[in-house]
Amino acid sequence: MHVFRIRYRNTQGTLMRILNAASRRALDMPYVKAEPAEHLHELTLLLDVTLKQMGQLCRDWHAVVDVVDVRSGLPLKDAAMVEPSWARAGEGQRAATRAETASA
Repeated sequence: MHVFRIRYRNTQGTLMRILNAASRRALDMPYVKAEPAEHLHELTLLLDVTLKQMGQLCRDWHAVVDVVDVRSGLPLKDAAMVEPSWARAGEGQRAATRAETASA
């Protein structure tokens, strides 16, 4: 799991275009937080992605007109020290994956 921080101008449809880039790839989003940050807005996403998917997402997000900055951050095990709720979100995702694997 990786943390992504995306700064964007809050114009009509920008947030949905950002989120659609992840949902098109059928990625679960266990943690999503959008909030104002000075004159812009900031979206924090927690996603379980491969390096290839990370590159594709960053490319897609940079292509959105009102996106100002895209940053990818710490894997979940390191990020849990920063924000405890991220650890709970990631644990729920891992439990769901184990349940799907066991039932298959």
